[in-house]
Amino acid sequence: MTRRREPVIAIDGPAGAGKSTVARLLAERLGYALVPTGAMYRAVALAMARDGVPAREGPELRRYLEGLRVVAAGGRILLNGEDVTGRVRTEEIARATSQVTTLAAVREKVTPLQRRAAARGGVVLEGRDTGTVVCPDAEIKFFLTASLDARAARRHAELLAQGRDASLEALRAELRARDEQDQTRALAPLRRAADALEIDTSGLTLAQVVGAMLAVVEAGRAGAERPATAAARRSRLYTVLRLLASGLLRLLFGLEERGAEHVPAAGPVLFAANHVSLLDPPVVAAGAPRQLHFLAKEQLFRVPLLGRLIRAVNARPVRRGGSDPAALRVALRVLEEGGALLIFPEGSRGPEGVLRAARPGAAMLAVMTGAPVVPVYVSGTGRAWPTGRWLPRPAKVRVVFGAPLRFGAPGRGEERKQAYERASREMMAAIARLRDTVAAHGEARPQLSAARGQS
Repeated sequence: MTRRREPVIAIDGPAGAGKSTVARLLAERLGYALVPTGAMYRAVALAMARDGVPAREGPELRRYLEGLRVVAAGGRILLNGEDVTGRVRTEEIARATSQVTTLAAVREKVTPLQRRAAARGGVVLEGRDTGTVVCPDAEIKFFLTASLDARAARRHAELLAQGRDASLEALRAELRARDEQDQTRALAPLRRAADALEIDTSGLTLAQVVGAMLAVVEAGRAGAERPATAAARRSRLYTVLRLLASGLLRLLFGLEERGAEHVPAAGPVLFAANHVSLLDPPVVAAGAPRQLHFLAKEQLFRVPLLGRLIRAVNARPVRRGGSDPAALRVALRVLEEGGALLIFPEGSRGPEGVLRAARPGAAMLAVMTGAPVVPVYVSGTGRAWPTGRWLPRPAKVRVVFGAPLRFGAPGRGEERKQAYERASREMMAAIARLRDTVAAHGEARPQLSAARGQS
């Protein structure tokens, strides 16, 4: 296949997951053409309803489709030259479309049109089978989903905005029936492509969904254009400073490390550590056998000299107090290039020995990428350099690495949000077990096996 200058982005998912709006916004942000594949089928259904053509296979239908012209241009749908973008959005046409899309003759008519629209790249395709049937070679694939309740609530809000009303229960039943039909139809059933990134939009704003998708797209672009980017290259300065820091930490704090044999020698890996002190990043880096990348609060990069120094040793700024697509983009790029990323799931520093609930970012990265997660427990840094103290003081410091955890796609019947919550709990539980080992024996003992729930 000839390499496209710009990628094809395929967005699939069930009805009501927000595909249409997200696809439009993503295309606008990227300057890409939008191909609403579902709307093209709706246009066929509209034409058949207008002309009284039965929705059944046969010579009559094939002859009728030969003279039908359906074009997607600029996010608009033209039917025989008529702009029917608004007309295809009614509930009546939506119901008719569910039946029309099961007809082989209709798919044989529309699928080649969609493929031609995507051939040159630089397009966003949105529908039910864009990543599995229309463009299985799409460079970037997303599968948007949401809980049934969330999708019904969105649809209810849309109808109210149009001055119409319907019971939530009736909308749930309708969406449930449409899901069943889409997933069980013989032709191009609704399913997630194996290489598609699934995003549960239930509890996310439009800005958060589009921001996450943009981060993935830009990370993919960077990987294609710069195979030897800064994220993949080893920093010579990091190597030198790590040796110096390791010696200094051992001299001042008697640094000991255990469990380094658990760290994968190559490939992407997330180090998930507790966080109590500014000493934590250099302590983990000194003990880890891999060169690490860090996300640090953006305020540190504004300090003269310090900002340049930490950037040179693989640190990148992250904004606190909300979603940060740029930070997600950097994190994804590091992992996609086989790098090692240190994250603090708790988000901010806390008291020595006390573990707090994890924020969703670490679990999201683990589930989205499938990268192994090495739990890390650091002890003594809270006593050596507690929050509010200007200079460190002598105290014994240890770092222990646990056996890797793996978090794949959500289990059967599990929502994406539930998968994130499960990953967060298991991550913090693994760190807690390392803490208890340190507390019970006065030193860290290597874990012999991975935590339960590993997949």
